[in-house]
Amino acid sequence: MGLPGWLPILTQLVVLRFLVAQPMEPIRVFMVPHSHMDVGWIHTVQESLQAYASNVYTSVVQELMLQEHRCFIAVEQEYFRLWWDGIASDRQKRQVRHLLATRRLEFVIGGQVMHDEAVTHFDDQILQLTEGHGFLYETFGIRPRFSWQVDPFGASATTPTLFALAGFHAHIISRIDYDLKGAMQKNQGLQFVWRGSPSLAANQEIFTHVLDQYSYCS
Repeated sequence: MGLPGWLPILTQLVVLRFLVAQPMEPIRVFMVPHSHMDVGWIHTVQESLQAYASNVYTSVVQELMLQEHRCFIAVEQEYFRLWWDGIASDRQKRQVRHLLATRRLEFVIGGQVMHDEAVTHFDDQILQLTEGHGFLYETFGIRPRFSWQVDPFGASATTPTLFALAGFHAHIISRIDYDLKGAMQKNQGLQFVWRGSPSLAANQEIFTHVLDQYSYCS
């Protein structure tokens, strides 16, 4: 094959090389490990605590102390409270206070559980949030800044109102209708200000982010 025959192939290779050689914008990846342990599911609370939940907090505190750049967010207070009151050593408690002070450990939502907002009555939602927040404030003098509902199925109009009035700065959710999430992905609408009803005031709305995947990650 002479040069004329190779010319189309050479042209394609040159173009391909030019395209591949173009520098790409760096992609910033944020990885924030978080706890997700259902307080009520297959086993009792005590069975789950002994099987895996207590070891989560023991190992997390240990690993966070090894590297200063590591961070973790804890969600359900029922397991953490039981670990704190009955399992954690004095040394581990000092480490937890240090991690909270350096903002490498953070509590989100802060309720006793991550309640299923679509079926739970709002009185129960308020009660479990009050108990969890009370424990955190009495023990550490802190209040959670973000609400975190990555596993509950469905979202009620009560949610933005309740969480806004609870003082949360922003809200994270995941499980919504698949077609709706697909449309939001296409239209870049995964972040929005959520107001449960047009009749409500601005202090009853909350900035909301929907995780773009169908699991607990984004």
